[in-house]
Amino acid sequence: MSWFERQARGRDPEAVSKEHARYLRAAGVDRALDTLSGPYGVRRFLVHFAARGARVRVSAVDAIPLGWGGGPPPPDPTGKARAELERALTRLHANMATGPRWEQGAVGYVRDARGQATVMAVFDEDAEKASLEDLPPPPKPGHPLEEPETRALIAQWEPAMAELHARSSKVAPTWAAWEIKEDRQLFLYFGGDPDEGPPPTETRRAPCQVLATFEPRWGRFTWRAASPLFSERLFGWDSFAATWDAANEVTLLAAARMQARWLFMQPIDDAGGVIFAAVFAD
Repeated sequence: MSWFERQARGRDPEAVSKEHARYLRAAGVDRALDTLSGPYGVRRFLVHFAARGARVRVSAVDAIPLGWGGGPPPPDPTGKARAELERALTRLHANMATGPRWEQGAVGYVRDARGQATVMAVFDEDAEKASLEDLPPPPKPGHPLEEPETRALIAQWEPAMAELHARSSKVAPTWAAWEIKEDRQLFLYFGGDPDEGPPPTETRRAPCQVLATFEPRWGRFTWRAASPLFSERLFGWDSFAATWDAANEVTLLAAARMQARWLFMQPIDDAGGVIFAAVFAD
């Protein structure tokens, strides 16, 4: 008789599974796995763990790269994500000690490109038989930032992106106000604001193309061009999860391919939202 069958003891298996899922959520195992998986990306991995005295320790993480990008969790150089998961598993062990007790386990994690995740846990002798092949593959397509096509594009355009970044870094944001008209014309106002306060003493204009916005509170990147800028799949996604570094990288990629002179980025709200635009004149 398996560990799960002993816990069920004639009860409805689906009800027992839901009960165990509540234990996982109460201990924060699902949230710790989200942290281990990083802020975005397709994931499919299996974590093995066991009780060692008063603590639960992770013994292995099984994963293989997927052909459409992602698979293993990202690097965890400080070990903080792994430590958070071990704390959650220790809480899980304590919470289940008076009921469905276990001494070792395995938890599988599968997440698709849009961030929908599934967590599956087994314990004791059931965990000994668990393997990565038991987990369903996440559906295609991959996350746009992890797809091989995207990584190849960034590698190809890296020198031009570096030059664009260098030029953009030299543009000092000394303007008092700015506006973009019809997504095509950037106005920079110096010495004053045309809408508030004293009038500007100087106005500079430059052709531009609005590229995207990034909302850090949601970790959300959104293309803002009226139609896809290029044919690759990266540019066909309206919106996707990202980090600030990733948002900066893909907008540099787009602007470099458009042969922009520099990349304009400015806050657009009190929550830290940023707009990116390719500017075609100094």
